[in-house]
Amino acid sequence: MALSTVQRLLLQTINDQSPLYLEDWQAISTQIYTSPAQKIQDIWLALLRHYGFLTQYLDPDQFVLYGEYIAQAPQTLLFYVKYTPSMAVQQVAFPLLSQLAAMHAYCKHFNQLPVNIKWLIDCQPSRSSDDLERLLTEQRSLLQADGCILYTTKHEISKVATQTELLLGRKGHLLAEVSLQTATRPIPASYGAIAPDAAWQLVWALAALKDSREDILLTGFYDHVRSPEDEAIEAISHLPDTHSDLIRSWGTERLLMDLEGIQQHYAHFLTPTCTITLLSSPTAEQHTNTVDPISDSGRDDFIPAQARARLDLRLVPDQDPYEIFTQLQQHFHTHMSYPVQCDLISASLPAAISVREPLVQRLQQAISAVAPQAPLLLPLTADHSAYSLLANQLGVPTIGIVTPLAVQSSTAINHPQLLESIKQNVLLLFSYKGLTSNLSSH
Repeated sequence: MALSTVQRLLLQTINDQSPLYLEDWQAISTQIYTSPAQKIQDIWLALLRHYGFLTQYLDPDQFVLYGEYIAQAPQTLLFYVKYTPSMAVQQVAFPLLSQLAAMHAYCKHFNQLPVNIKWLIDCQPSRSSDDLERLLTEQRSLLQADGCILYTTKHEISKVATQTELLLGRKGHLLAEVSLQTATRPIPASYGAIAPDAAWQLVWALAALKDSREDILLTGFYDHVRSPEDEAIEAISHLPDTHSDLIRSWGTERLLMDLEGIQQHYAHFLTPTCTITLLSSPTAEQHTNTVDPISDSGRDDFIPAQARARLDLRLVPDQDPYEIFTQLQQHFHTHMSYPVQCDLISASLPAAISVREPLVQRLQQAISAVAPQAPLLLPLTADHSAYSLLANQLGVPTIGIVTPLAVQSSTAINHPQLLESIKQNVLLLFSYKGLTSNLSSH
């Protein structure tokens, strides 16, 4: 993308101001590393207020900090980051300081920002997503925006720690458990010709869920699957080949069906899954003290009277985990002749945006203009539960940005990388202004 005269001027301003920005980084990162964990959130509060944000804590324990910079612009961006104190510099300081420096550079040439900015900085110690879901429900009006950007440090696929990844969606999730009991007590294995085996009953029903080609056989499972966009398929064709890395990392001989390259990425990012994560029945050792009254022996192996399995399903856009759980219940009731119990452990809807979404285009162009490598676009990921909560609860286009791992020591940073991030942010801001804007008098 060819830069306009105004854009080049903004980038030059960042170069000119770089000693100031690097000095700010050094001071803030030192302050973070020398402050107790419970005081770090106060550092963000003071920093936001210094740059003109109105701030408030959204919870009594002051774990969740909210800040807004309202420029009376027609559109609003919400930025969200969840962090732990030990990772504060990488998870919060890098993206936050990059944006604040970009605002500073932008306002040297324009009267006001072209977009309203909101920040939600979450350091709740709970690992449960329930707290975030409750917060988003209670504060929906306050957090209202036209787009949301989620920052994370977890690289999904890039082999280069400094290459940006844009996450455009998250698969839905269904976690369910199925269990059955075929007898009230274990039966000696010598009765295998006439006694029901809970393990076999469950294995047969599970085998009918999926074939050897990984096609899921649940009735109606694929009825609402949305076909991926051509642009999404094009995006995964540019992803690096991770076939050999995964084989080596997992200690396996090959991937399923010998997948590699774009076929591997298509299967991983764009197709639903059904995985058995637990399969168990009482072992013989658990029943060694059980004596059969007929054989009068405590050393016989036993036919399990109980069995259970846990199923993990990852779903693509337009698949409903609750509908699919109903399909699971019907499947097991149909394939078993003994009473079966199906329990829904957790469920979340898929969430995704189009590659053609304007926010995606803005970010892609801003990053590509200054980064040595174009960002990688990931249509769907399996992790990042906060993504689906933000997208579904707020109902706005949401993008995850994998922040670069820039911190090398307690206060050191890759200086070019910080300046690159500031430049990306200022170009993102300018994309809301338009190329025909006039410079202010100052």
